[in-house]
Amino acid sequence: MTIRRQWLLVLTVTAVLAICVNSFILSSLINKYFMSYSTDSYNNHISQIEQLAVSALQDGSISEQRLSVQLESHLDDPIISIKLYDASGKLVASADNTPGGGYGMMNGMMHRNNSEEVDTYQLTDGGNNLGVLNITRYSSLGNSQVSVLFRVALLRNSAISFVVVLFVLIIIGIFISRTLSRDLSNTAAQALRIDMGGSMDYKPSKVREIRIIQSGLETLQNRLKIKQIVRKRVVDELVHQTRTPLTIMKTHLEGIEDGVIKMTDDEIKVCQAQLDNISSIITNMSKLIDADKPSEIVSSEELDLHSLISQIISGLKVQFEKKKISLQLLSSQKVRVKTDKYKLSQSVYNLLTNAYKFTAPGGRVEVSYQASDSKVAIIIKDTGTGIAEEDLPHLFDAYFRGRNTASITGDGLGLYVVKENLEQMGGSVIVSSKPGVGSEFTITVPVQ
Repeated sequence: MTIRRQWLLVLTVTAVLAICVNSFILSSLINKYFMSYSTDSYNNHISQIEQLAVSALQDGSISEQRLSVQLESHLDDPIISIKLYDASGKLVASADNTPGGGYGMMNGMMHRNNSEEVDTYQLTDGGNNLGVLNITRYSSLGNSQVSVLFRVALLRNSAISFVVVLFVLIIIGIFISRTLSRDLSNTAAQALRIDMGGSMDYKPSKVREIRIIQSGLETLQNRLKIKQIVRKRVVDELVHQTRTPLTIMKTHLEGIEDGVIKMTDDEIKVCQAQLDNISSIITNMSKLIDADKPSEIVSSEELDLHSLISQIISGLKVQFEKKKISLQLLSSQKVRVKTDKYKLSQSVYNLLTNAYKFTAPGGRVEVSYQASDSKVAIIIKDTGTGIAEEDLPHLFDAYFRGRNTASITGDGLGLYVVKENLEQMGGSVIVSSKPGVGSEFTITVPVQ
């Protein structure tokens, strides 16, 4: 059963019960007070008849016809007939409400349908017996014509009120249920659009609970969008990271094939290092399963910084020589550091490949490092095109590409990866640059 039908059913049942209970209580109270009023009115009426009868018997000059007319004026429901006898038992006057026309016919019908009782009243004056007054009435005041007509009118009006109120409630219920079902249908359609990856255009419901659901769905969609953005960024990072070692291996293999490079132990180590980099990248693909994790786990190991940078430069040297760019390591001291080898290597690779892209043939790229008790700084300096001052604040943002990159391929993730890696290792990266002169990047990582 739909919510709309359930709402209409509950509303109708509630309305019927409320109206029935209210009508029952109201009818009972009205009937109770009406019967009390009728009883008081009847007693007052009897008292008036008694006074008239005593006065007539004491006077003795009132004719039977006149007295009967006066008694007839007191034939008021529930009184059916009045008979007045003198002290000797002689009938002095009488008045009967017999079937005839109009009121008499109605009273006759009531007379046939209800039992009767006779109330006898002794009329005295100062201890002297004047006569007897017999009043015939319906056995119960509740069976009187007025009482019956009152109850019929009460039930009829209650039924009319019930029908009118029920009709109004059904109209209101249909309107509210239509609004409610429409809001729920729109919310369901909204959830379906989110599931299908569509837009989230909806009109906020006036119902608080539905509005909370809609707000929850909107929050869910925003989280899904963020997850999609993060997941895309991770995929782009992996593609970017994989490209560098593959390019180095391709360059070296082409050099070996052309006879430019000899297959020595050092060359095998270079290729092996690139294979290790690719293996590390594939291992990190597990990030895709939970792409919204704030950071990766940093794996620290002790390494020789000079040996690491020398290995990286050996891998890239063939590329630089092909473009006639000088690539040199200016430092030679042995420095031991304990850090994430893969992330540090990747950061240096990215900075060197950036320098390669933005340095013209005949230029040079120099790498040096400086160590202290707590940290080590790696400086990569080039004579490339440089970076515009207004681009520097956004240089490490994901997918950002500066004004001088229009003719150079790239996805704007290299420097972003450098910053992310160094932050995870507790380090940092800064840059100083002058357009037309070159750039200098300084990586700082803790020794431990």
